[in-house]
Amino acid sequence: MGKSFTCIALLATLAVFEAAVLVAAFGGPLQYVPNYGAELSFLEMQAPVKDGLAWGFYAKSCPKAEQIVADRVAAFLKNDAGVAPGLLRLFFHDCFVQGCDGSILLKISSGTELDDPANGSIRKVALDLIDDAKANIEKACPGVVSCADIVVLAGRESVKQTGGPAYNVPLGRRDSFTFSPSTNDLPPPTFSFQQQLDSFQKKNLDATDLVALSGAHTLGVAQCGSFSNRLRPSVDPKLNKDYAKFLINTCPTDNTAKTTGLDFFTPNKFDNIYYKNFATGGTLLTSDQNLDQNAQALNLVKFYASNQTAFFNQFLWSYIKMSQIGPKFNNDGEIRKKCTTTNSGRISPTEISEEIISMVVDGRDSM
Repeated sequence: MGKSFTCIALLATLAVFEAAVLVAAFGGPLQYVPNYGAELSFLEMQAPVKDGLAWGFYAKSCPKAEQIVADRVAAFLKNDAGVAPGLLRLFFHDCFVQGCDGSILLKISSGTELDDPANGSIRKVALDLIDDAKANIEKACPGVVSCADIVVLAGRESVKQTGGPAYNVPLGRRDSFTFSPSTNDLPPPTFSFQQQLDSFQKKNLDATDLVALSGAHTLGVAQCGSFSNRLRPSVDPKLNKDYAKFLINTCPTDNTAKTTGLDFFTPNKFDNIYYKNFATGGTLLTSDQNLDQNAQALNLVKFYASNQTAFFNQFLWSYIKMSQIGPKFNNDGEIRKKCTTTNSGRISPTEISEEIISMVVDGRDSM
């Protein structure tokens, strides 16, 4: 009896400790919401989800939605490997400005988020894929699936289909009526570690999230201007000498219109080579190299370099966490018919007109 009581007490203590860790990680009270059909892993079951989002949100109202997005990503990847990092960047740039609300997709004559220089790296093929996926989903179940959710799903698929982990994401976001006139929250590739961390903490993301999400740079390419500061006026001593010579030959001037892989060795595969590059002087961007300015971050870099599974597990956790930045619900958003415009066809970057607010039944009320 005494041993049993001690065991129960220990389990209870561990449960309280685990709950405290989760609260600290997500910055608020735990809110576990309904699951409408997703088969969750142990890690996913531990992830708190904001009230309003749900696992398997479209299981009844649009059961083919997630598969349609997966199919369109697969089709685009056959023609352009760059669509995967393009989708991840689109996800990051959407969520970091005014929340994961599809605001980056809006296009109007008076200007959009895409006009900001910080979004100059957003690839047209990624935007085209979102429009294509939306059109196909509208045929299957019109007026049900938001563009914001499609961006989150497409980013998830870009990871899975390039060799990364497969995971679920909570859904149920609505699309914004507005876009932000400023993208100042997006950290540039020259930021120090502390500057990056400050940017992430404003979004309720911590140092572990920063290191894990930076691992997305295992995919894609960078333009010469984004790393030229490491080559001129003098070569950064942290760069591998042979790698530095390659970069100088690729980018003889700051304005050379060329690109090179963020991960020199496997730029089209989602793996942990990005972290291994730290040990060989093969890290490209200043912001990435600056992860070594913090002891905790550098220890995580070394850990993920030696344990790809640990990186994958943390990445999916941090992706789920990031996808919950500022989602729109109910009258704060709508389900756009086209991702590039509000349903009214009018938009303001600073104010919302009451007459453009619309309610779209997502089908869950009859479940």
